Amino acid sequence: HFFIQSNLSIMAVDTKVSLLLSAVLAVTTLAASQTFKLQLTETKQMTILGGGIASLFFMFTLTALGNLENILLGKGFEIQLIPEVAFSLALSMVVAGSIHRVSATCCLIFSLILLYFMNNISQKTHGTSEGAAAKIEKKKRR
Repeated sequence: HFFIQSNLSIMAVDTKVSLLLSAVLAVTTLAASQTFKLQLTETKQMTILGGGIASLFFMFTLTALGNLENILLGKGFEIQLIPEVAFSLALSMVVAGSIHRVSATCCLIFSLILLYFMNNISQKTHGTSEGAAAKIEKKKRR
């Protein structure tokens, strides 16, 4: 019998493997969106799908960037809103904009939804960053 372990601190794959997988998926998503650009602009539904594909590119790019920083800068490094998230979002919106203007708008909406759920998963897995900030404040007060 297999037992389900409830410890969320165990990663599914190593950080280097995750970097490789997310980078390959980002490139594959980019290639697919550019290959099927004409089909993605034919109808309204396909244009919205183009935004969804670009938001997946956002998720893979952000994951790859976070893994790369984790490898280069150490395990405790966190993804910040301004450099990493903003860069990944801008890049994915450029990809979506190359498909259609409506795809860029849909990409923004879908990416923000993905970011919300990625943040929830990260907080459940690694704990909240607010707790780390509270610990620093307590040390400064002493």
